[in-house]
Amino acid sequence: MSEQPGEFIGNSADIIRAAFSQGGILASKLGDFEERPEQLEMALAVWESLISPSHLLVEAGTGTGKSLAYLFPTALWCRETGKRVVISTHTINLQQQLVHKDIPLVAGAISGSGFDLRYSQIKGRNHYVCLRRLGQLAEEVSQRTSLFVANAEERAIQDIYELSAGNSWDGDRDRLPFPVPDAVWSLVCSESDRCMSSKCSRFAHCFYQKHRRRLEECHMIVVNHALFASHLAIWSQSSGNTGLLPGFEAVIFDEAHHLEDAIRDSLGMEVSPGRLKRLVDDTVRMARTGVIGRSITREGIRQLGEILDSRMSAVQRILQKLDPVRLVGRDKTRLRDIGLFDEEVVKSIRDLGKEIQYWEDFDLSDEERFEVQSLRRRFVALSQDLYGISNLDGDGESHVYWAESVEGPRSGHVSLKRAPLEVGDYLRETLWSAVPAAILTSATLATGSSFEYQKHMLSLPNAAELILGSPFDYREQVRLCVPKDSRGQDVNSPPFNDFVADKVVEIAGMTCGRMFVLFTNKKSMERVAELVRDKVEEMGYPFMKQGDAPRDALLKDFKEKGNAVLFGLDSFWEGVDVPGQALSCVVITKLPFPVPDDPVMEAREQVWRSQGLVPFTHYSLPVATLKLRQGFGRLIRTKTDRGAVVILDPRIATKHYGRTILKSLPPARLTFDLEDVAEAVSFS
Repeated sequence: MSEQPGEFIGNSADIIRAAFSQGGILASKLGDFEERPEQLEMALAVWESLISPSHLLVEAGTGTGKSLAYLFPTALWCRETGKRVVISTHTINLQQQLVHKDIPLVAGAISGSGFDLRYSQIKGRNHYVCLRRLGQLAEEVSQRTSLFVANAEERAIQDIYELSAGNSWDGDRDRLPFPVPDAVWSLVCSESDRCMSSKCSRFAHCFYQKHRRRLEECHMIVVNHALFASHLAIWSQSSGNTGLLPGFEAVIFDEAHHLEDAIRDSLGMEVSPGRLKRLVDDTVRMARTGVIGRSITREGIRQLGEILDSRMSAVQRILQKLDPVRLVGRDKTRLRDIGLFDEEVVKSIRDLGKEIQYWEDFDLSDEERFEVQSLRRRFVALSQDLYGISNLDGDGESHVYWAESVEGPRSGHVSLKRAPLEVGDYLRETLWSAVPAAILTSATLATGSSFEYQKHMLSLPNAAELILGSPFDYREQVRLCVPKDSRGQDVNSPPFNDFVADKVVEIAGMTCGRMFVLFTNKKSMERVAELVRDKVEEMGYPFMKQGDAPRDALLKDFKEKGNAVLFGLDSFWEGVDVPGQALSCVVITKLPFPVPDDPVMEAREQVWRSQGLVPFTHYSLPVATLKLRQGFGRLIRTKTDRGAVVILDPRIATKHYGRTILKSLPPARLTFDLEDVAEAVSFS
């Protein structure tokens, strides 16, 4: 065995201590490395969790360097055990940071010990093209365009097909050298219920399967929470016989405060106009092509189309009838009435699946037979979902059902959804008891210096705990201002928007722009934007609003302008990094309490009350506190940043629970005088 370099001699804890020291191996790889006691403490706790093995909850304040704090000890663990770890995040930005920056740095550091740390990122299946579906469509397009000029959709399919035939593309939509509309990509992407797996003639060349095979060689696999949740669901349904990921002995959840929602989403169900349309389109397309197209008369295809339209239109009429915007003026409303769908409609959809099964009597190829079977399963699944919704199976006990109106390009479309009320028991049975070591970390995971909320929601009662402060000097770097103004006392009254607008303009004058204004709902944001846009721009500051452009484009423009005012909703409360003077003030318009009339929230509240719990203290207050801390965290990203956080909601100062929230925030200097903001944002 070759002699180990000095950095890797001794017990593992000593190796970790040396690595995170000023003259250590990480410092040699990072030009701006500085010792942070919090980072070392987290690294040692992660190591202990991995070797125990045991579960661990870690809150690491902004600036701790938590990515390296869990990556280096994990790489050391992989080196010593040969075992595999999955690292799951909520945002694509963090995944890219891990895969393109942090893990390569750690791999380079540990390579000195002779260990080749292998790692990869895997995305959801629909990020990859399906060569079989693409080939079928390309052939159809080729036949049509031999007589007619290709339209935009057909040209896009031809371009993807030509690119897939070369060696310059790995099948990932994100790596395409040209944009492809969603409508086109949905026709050619890989989908689980359309995948023939090893029976597919293109299996050996399949981009998705190549990525999966590569994972078998990896020590570290980076995924997002949604994909991990999907893996867990498949693994659970198959009794541990299959999944989207190879076996692993440890999992690390970064941005872990999003884990509960990701798991709930993965266990949900949805009946949407898009689902109905895809099923109709796929059925008609199959009836017109190949052996089936030659076996069914034109009249038979016409009649099939009419039956499909009739059945799906009946479902669509119910969806529109339940439009929550029309019924209650909100985008969601809980379903309460049994018998939404006529039994004959549900039965007729199930019978369509039986009719399609007769197509298997034709002389079909293996691929065509698989497609017929897949279609039949989709009709059966739709009928079962409609039956479950119509009967509200488990409503208020294990699940909740609701109607939801979609905004954007599909505005006016209504979907019916189901989700589980709680996911803790599921996680305990499928994850915590199955994986030896699970580490959950975030900059905001605890409330009031306690993990009790997370432990209860995730059913992790015995996990070890660690709360680490930030290395930033918040008392010197930040002023927290809660301005006293009688006009802002009632946050739920229409005049509150006028109050917010006046304050935003006043603060913008003090900060020379350079601010985020964070809202809890779109209606308020739009109203305040109407009131302030012209005034802000007349002051010489660019005005930006979420929805006017893609998030990343807005953020890039905000940084480049250097003196802009940006209005944002959920996605700007977290995962946004603007170090330096471009962001000197964060204005939080209202405390981010969850919406009480949200269907999931409403149903869960009923369960909690039956258990003797008070929903506000059990759920609403912890959720609002965590989200407020995320919004606060947008301001200070480095030791040289300084500025002000202004909370316009007076309840943080006047309500008894306000003290609890304030204690959870970083220890900034508190002021009630808005004039102090000008001093806080001045740079030497």
